[in-house]
Formats: sequence, C-alpha cells, structure tokens
Amino acid sequence: MYKNIKFIFCFISLLLLLGYQDARAENDIRFSCGGTVEREVWTLWDTNIRDYMNKNLLQERLLKQGDVYALYDLQVILSNIVSMARRCDRKSRLREISQLIETSYVALKPGSSFDPGRRWLHSKIQGEVQLCSVQFLGLASAVANALATSNASLSNEEKIFIRETAQIVVEHLLRWGNDASIRHVQNITLAKPTDVKNTSHTLFFTDKMLWQITIHAELAGILQASKHQKLGLYEISTENKARLQKHLNALMSLFQARVSIRHDPKSRLGNVGLADLDRGFWRLYPDLRYAGYDKSEKPIERIPSADGKTKFEIKINVPVDKVPTRQDTGWDISHARRIVHASDALIRNRLALKNIYSIQDQQLPRETLPAAFANTLVAIIWNGDTEKPLFSNYWSGANGWYRVGYDGGTGERREGNPPYGLTDSFLTGGYITWAQYRPILGILGQRLYDLVNSPKGEMDQFVTMYYRKFSKRVPVQTKALSLFMFYPSLVGIPKK
Repeated sequence: MYKNIKFIFCFISLLLLLGYQDARAENDIRFSCGGTVEREVWTLWDTNIRDYMNKNLLQERLLKQGDVYALYDLQVILSNIVSMARRCDRKSRLREISQLIETSYVALKPGSSFDPGRRWLHSKIQGEVQLCSVQFLGLASAVANALATSNASLSNEEKIFIRETAQIVVEHLLRWGNDASIRHVQNITLAKPTDVKNTSHTLFFTDKMLWQITIHAELAGILQASKHQKLGLYEISTENKARLQKHLNALMSLFQARVSIRHDPKSRLGNVGLADLDRGFWRLYPDLRYAGYDKSEKPIERIPSADGKTKFEIKINVPVDKVPTRQDTGWDISHARRIVHASDALIRNRLALKNIYSIQDQQLPRETLPAAFANTLVAIIWNGDTEKPLFSNYWSGANGWYRVGYDGGTGERREGNPPYGLTDSFLTGGYITWAQYRPILGILGQRLYDLVNSPKGEMDQFVTMYYRKFSKRVPVQTKALSLFMFYPSLVGIPKK
C-alpha cells in the first residue's frame, strides 16, 4: 500500500514538473521580448558591457597587446545576446555589435603566396591560435547572417560588414579545410572509443571542428540571402566552392558518427532519446581523468612551498591511478555549450546548406537532435531540484572533478573544479534556450534569475557556493559580465 502511494506521489510530482509548471514559463511577461529582462540586458550593454568590450578586449588586449584570446572572450560574452537580438528582431542592436566585430578586422595579418588568407596572429608566438579564430568567426558569421537574413532593408555600412565578414570567413575555411585537414577528419570518422589507447587527443571530435561546421552553416545562409538582398558578395570560384563542400562533407560525416542517442528507462524522463557527443573518446584524457571521483576532498592541493623556491607545491591526496576510469566520458558541460549555437545554426540554415553546398538531407542532423540534447540535460545532468538547481560537470552525467592538475600553459597546476563546479555553465552557456524543447529548462532559468536577484539574500550561501560569479562576493565587473551572459537566454524563447 505504502509503495503504491509513493509511486502515485512521484508520478504526480513528475507531471507537475514537466507539465503544469510549463504555464509559469509561458505566462511570465518579464521574459518576453520587450519585457523587463530584455531591458535589463540592454541597460547593461549601454552602461557597461559595450565600452568594456571595446576598451578592454579590443583596444587594449587585441590591438595593443596582440592577445588573440580576446577574440575567444568576445564570443563567450556576446553570443547569447546575438541570439536574443535575432529572436527579438533588434536589428539596430545587431549593427552595434557588428561595429565591435569590425574593429577586430584591423588586427588581421596577410598570409603569403604559399599560405594565403588573412589571420589573427598571437604576439608571443607570431602564429594563429586556431581555437580563438574559429570561435570568434562563429560569432562574426552569426551576426552577419542575422543582418543578411533580416526582413528589413540594409544600410551600406551593414552590407559592407556582411561582405567583409563573408570574405574573411571563406579565407579561413579554405585554409582550415586543406587536404591534410580533410584527410585527418576522414581518417578518424570510423574510429571507436576503444581505439583511444593513450592520452592523445588525435581521435577526438573537437570544439574547433564544431565551430567550423557552425561557420559553414552561417556562411550558407549569408550566400543564400545575397541573392535577394543584393549584397554584392564576391563570387567564390568553382575550385574553392568544391573545396568548401568537401570540407563540410567530411566534418558532417564525423559529427554524425560522433553523436550518439541512447535510451535509459531509469532516467528522469523515462525511455526518451538522450544525445551525447564523443561519448567515451575522452576517458583517458588527463584533464578528465578524475571524472570518476566525486568526493568533496580535493584530489590534489596547492600548498605554500616549504623551500621558498616556488610559490606553491602540489600535495597529492588521491592518485589518479586510484580513480576508476569512466568509460562514458566525453565533453564537459562548459565546452558543450557550443552545441547550442551549432544546432541552432544548422536548423536555421538547413535549406541554405542544401542549396549552397548541395548537401543532402540525410547528411544533416535530424531537426529533433537539439531536443535529444535537451533531454540529456534534464534527465541526466540536472540534479532534479527545482528550488536549488545544480548540473553535473560532464555530459555523460558524471559529476567528478574536472581539470585536476591543469596548468593552461601557466606552469601552475590547478586543483580543478569540484562536483557541480561547472554548474554555472547552465546560466552562461545558452542552455536555457532549449526550453523550447523542454519547458522545465525555462522554469529552472527563471528560478535562478530570482535566486541571484533575491533582495533579502536568503540563498546567498547557495549562490556563493555554486554560482559564485553571480554572488555579491565577486568584483562588480565580473558579476555584470555574468549577468549579461545569463539574461539573454531567458528572453523570447519560442514555444513548440
């Protein structure tokens, strides 16, 4: 009898969670286009963020210091507001963002006759950091696409930006899609997780590859739009178009091979499709070897050096060979935010990809794929708590430590991120826009909006522990940037 009552109670709770509460997400006008939250976003932009981006990231770091990681940061900070501006049809705001992007083009350096095409060069290595370039062009091409595909007429300045961005994108894609790169992508397409025998990342499907797919998709939309917007884009030669097509075909084949859909009847959503990316390929990678260790004790500690020769020395509490290897380890939830932008670009530009690249429908992911990723987020990664939402560190659902011993090129090994240490990626990563597939994600986003803005501070301890960049204990600029990345994902989410 007790078991039956408990089952009925759990079933009713699930209905409330996934059904009746949807009305809260639909009816809260604060989060509609033109509502108070959108106004908060643009107030942050007008009073703080736009000047910060221009002065700190572009003028100081990129143009003066030659620090191309400023390009990386620009994408991280701006992509969610670009998506919101598109959803809410804020063309004038997109133009403001395009002006910032145009500033970065001044820093492009010419290639050579043997290696043509402009590129951004890091001042210290005098070479391209591809991750920075590819991530930034994901942003730039999205803005150009949003302007080119808008229904409004375009100014000459906007047309110039679109033309210049398309040209820069093509130059980069042709260089990145050389014969050696295409062969590598083709060679690893048939690889299985068991083929990974060591710590090498050679067989991985990386974020650079996903960004390249995204850029191809945005470019296709721009080229398609040019036919009726009279953008005056330069003509891509037959040879170069063939190379672009070959590059995209190889990338799409690899992407399709590395996306897996599994079913787990024990998951929070029952027997639904759960999407994962590169599942199992990353299990031996050093940054992720502690995925199977989810205790609170730090596996390594940085303690003051006894000899005074160095600032810190490392104390090992849990040797890595004592940690069980998670066989399902793929992407972490911070890096997986790229899937949000990639899947959106592939859906928006699906017809353009077919027309411009002559790509077949079966070569593209099913339009239900983002919903399957949203299923994973709800069923496996979220802790199931609507009052205090938290999210595991790994897309597999593992909640072990992340990047233990990582030095990021600094020479100082970090202690790593503890369980739920990447949970704020849910706020800043754009995941809340998947509320169009799973409305509960919108409810969780709205709950966290209320938590970080609680006037009485009842949840300060929770926010400080798990969403520290949104707490009162961080610098004002840090919190402003965090809110600016969070709020746009709450606004104007379409209903499906």
